[in-house]
Amino acid sequence: MALLRTFTMMLGELDFLGTFVQPYWGAGACGIQLPFRAPTFFFLVVFILFMPILLMNLLIGLAVGDIESVRRNAQLKRIAMQVELHSELERKLPRCFIAKVDKSHVVEYPNARNVCTTGILSWLLCGFRPMENKDGGEQWNPPEQLVLEELGKQKWRLRKLAGAIEDQTQLIRLIVQKMEIRTEADDCDEGRRDEEKKNQDSGDSRWKEQRMRMKLRSSSVCRSLNL
Repeated sequence: MALLRTFTMMLGELDFLGTFVQPYWGAGACGIQLPFRAPTFFFLVVFILFMPILLMNLLIGLAVGDIESVRRNAQLKRIAMQVELHSELERKLPRCFIAKVDKSHVVEYPNARNVCTTGILSWLLCGFRPMENKDGGEQWNPPEQLVLEELGKQKWRLRKLAGAIEDQTQLIRLIVQKMEIRTEADDCDEGRRDEEKKNQDSGDSRWKEQRMRMKLRSSSVCRSLNL
């Protein structure tokens, strides 16, 4: 009974106690008992379960349909109001203005220059030019000039960083060659490795021979001077 009472309270204006509970126990106002107790409560339970579901779905469907119809009508009404506004403006504006504005086609000449218009614009914009000091230097630079200066500084920094990275790369290569550190790039076939080793040995021997010749020449020059 408590569960049924809770559901009936959710339904709204439904006198569950006076209509079903008191007649069920024979304690009604006129002392009349509830006839067909089982079918009555069965239909009551069915009503409590299905009525909220059907009612909510019906209300949601009506709300969605109403929203769509209101939106469509609002769009049509807005277009109609715009048409009325344009027609009112056309009636109130002078005919000479409408004849200049309302044209079926317009021809544009982008390369044509109007000297009068250009002179007026240059005269109007002359007040916005950068101010100059008495010494001839600019006191205020436009944003474009500042951007160009900043770009130049960034390019100089990038070039400096690129040079530093290149120097470090060369230094690392020399260190690796001096310490005879092998990397994955040095892994190759045996025949090719032997050829590279021979070439390297021949280059080292040539460099040593040239160094010895330079030492001999310097020693001979020193002896001749001493003599």
